[in-house]
Amino acid sequence: MRGGFADREACAYARAMHPFAIVRKTSALILVLVFLVPQGAQGQRIQRIPASLIQEVMPRADRFTDPQGDPPVISAFEVLPDGSEDLIGYVFLTSDLPPEQYGYSGPIEALIGMRTDGTLTGVRVTDYFESYMQSMGDFLRTPGFQEQFSEKHIGDPFQLWNDIDGISRVSISVRALSRGVRDAARRVANAHALIDGPSATATEVVDPVGMSWFDLRQSGIVQRFEVTEPGEGSAGIGLAFVENDRLGNYFLGEQLYARAQRSAERRGGADNLMLYAIDGSRLRLFRQQGWSIEQDGDTIQIDSRNVISMGLPSGGIVSGEATLIGIMLVDSLLDTARPFRFVYDLDDLGIHSVEYRSLEARRSAAEAAAAAEAEALALAEPQELVEPDVESKTLADRTGLSEDRPKIPSKEELEVPLTEEGASATDQGFDSVDVADAELGAEAIAVPEFVLTEDESLLQRTLAGVSWRRLAMMALVLVLGSAAFFTKWTSLRWASVFVTLVVLGWLDGGFLSVSHITSGIWAGVGVYVRDIPLLLIVTFTLVTTLVWGRVFCGFLCPFGALQDVIARWGPKSWQRSVPEHLHQRGIWIKYVILAVIVVPALLGSQVSLYQYFEPFGTVFFLSPSPLLWLIAGGILAASVVVPRFYCRYACPLGAALGVLALLSVQRIPRVEHCSLCSVCEQKCPTGAIRKEIVDFPECVRCNVCEVQLIDRRGVCGHDLEEIQPRLIQLGVESGV
Repeated sequence: MRGGFADREACAYARAMHPFAIVRKTSALILVLVFLVPQGAQGQRIQRIPASLIQEVMPRADRFTDPQGDPPVISAFEVLPDGSEDLIGYVFLTSDLPPEQYGYSGPIEALIGMRTDGTLTGVRVTDYFESYMQSMGDFLRTPGFQEQFSEKHIGDPFQLWNDIDGISRVSISVRALSRGVRDAARRVANAHALIDGPSATATEVVDPVGMSWFDLRQSGIVQRFEVTEPGEGSAGIGLAFVENDRLGNYFLGEQLYARAQRSAERRGGADNLMLYAIDGSRLRLFRQQGWSIEQDGDTIQIDSRNVISMGLPSGGIVSGEATLIGIMLVDSLLDTARPFRFVYDLDDLGIHSVEYRSLEARRSAAEAAAAAEAEALALAEPQELVEPDVESKTLADRTGLSEDRPKIPSKEELEVPLTEEGASATDQGFDSVDVADAELGAEAIAVPEFVLTEDESLLQRTLAGVSWRRLAMMALVLVLGSAAFFTKWTSLRWASVFVTLVVLGWLDGGFLSVSHITSGIWAGVGVYVRDIPLLLIVTFTLVTTLVWGRVFCGFLCPFGALQDVIARWGPKSWQRSVPEHLHQRGIWIKYVILAVIVVPALLGSQVSLYQYFEPFGTVFFLSPSPLLWLIAGGILAASVVVPRFYCRYACPLGAALGVLALLSVQRIPRVEHCSLCSVCEQKCPTGAIRKEIVDFPECVRCNVCEVQLIDRRGVCGHDLEEIQPRLIQLGVESGV
């Protein structure tokens, strides 16, 4: 009788927790959520900015115009003593100059004031959409932080912990804001020709190695265009021709370029290698299909199989400037010595195209222009020339041009190996040719007069942003938690609980959140790579979950630790057991919450409500929001009555790890006596045990049940005096 009842209960429980049942219910939920995804706003956002804030970022201005132009800017004028007005600068929003830079959990919008010489006059964060602002505090508006951008020039690198002071615990958002301010200001400067300098034409031959990504774009070596999906966002696509290995190594770094070459070889090789670099908020607007090249009336289709993704940039000058990169393989039908056009057909979003001239095409044009000029000079002033030795002819000898005119570098000269500084080994002071584009008639491209500091590599930038104190604290927590988990020592576990609570909770705030999932969806996995302490705990959590289950929840979650402390030292008389039928239904709530947060993010929405479902941000960052404290207080009060109430029924991150735990391989061992003993079932803080069955997605690997089997393996570790009363009670209930 007992066995039959237990079997029926176990079978019903197993059916409820069957993976296919989970999939069916989750799929139904996703279909409902598809219709709930909000749409983004569009239009010039600067129109909604109050006049007082505009005055803050441009304090010297006496009059402002309405937003005008593309990109939209507000012109700022100063009234002179004689009554006339002088244009002193522009005011603009980063959100009006896509792509927006993504911070920890969403795009960061800032209002910028800039003088006509490219110097910033003020920066104010206007919107950090979907942030932890309510629960963590408004870090980006910390006194003194925004003010440091004043008097910075757009030629500065804006490097975190170098020329930009960071803020502890929010380095990702600080870095995103700095880069967003820099890039938006540069675009406005280019659009309004604020920086005077020498002009470059399609015939100008420059050495790309040593140039910043910004300079590469200015000179046309990298051509970039934007693809916009109305109401959703945009993606920027940069394209460049990789003429030789030297340039490939500079663009991508030696390791990634070598991998690109191997990928090309596996596809039969390529005569021409093109680089593409994607940035922006809508990376999915880049597709492998629809690419072609037009030249002299001919169209060269690029097979989608030859558009190869290389993933995240990990080196080279492109690192830090793009979110995703890749290569295109183009056959020998393309003549790179002549101009051509990239064409990108996006069907419903139209056809996008951009003209391109390789370095080889520039050399050809420069030589043709020089020859034409020499011929014109020769016709104007015919004179008898002494034929010099062929081997000693210079450009001036052959063309009649002035001897002080710079020499056009050959392809071989541009292939000189790099020095440690990244410049040409034979000509680090390389000058470009400045001749008229006599035959092509190309428009001049404005080149800034300032020299940009080369952006650091991904590794350098990551190491520069590391707080070694924070990294040491994170390592301490991980080591202590691991030791407690593997040794099963109760005293060590409680030590780990308190360290986790204090360090990851109040001191560091480095705990994981479901926002890390949405951040990865929106900003890519680079959001983890750029923060070593975060990368460390994310990697640890993924590995331990796949091997042992939800170890993070049992040892590294500060809010879980807080609930353990409440259950351990709170009034035992207040604790109650949740009826089984309510518990089995209640555990699904956290999966619903997870879907409500993650599914809209997967569908492109930037709206999230996770701050209302994750009370630890409120508790550990001392939120100023009464509503969030009401939610957190209610959850903590429920945890006094039901141990780990939040973990059982409301934690979206626990739900995500629970799904991942379905794949774990090292599970809690059970023995024959477990079918009779209910000690572990009663002590389990998450209600995950039913006799010999462990509901593994709900188990937090807290060691409570495992320590019972340490001393005597294979048999129940409980004293007979503890088990016997329960056996007698079961016998009476069954009529034995």
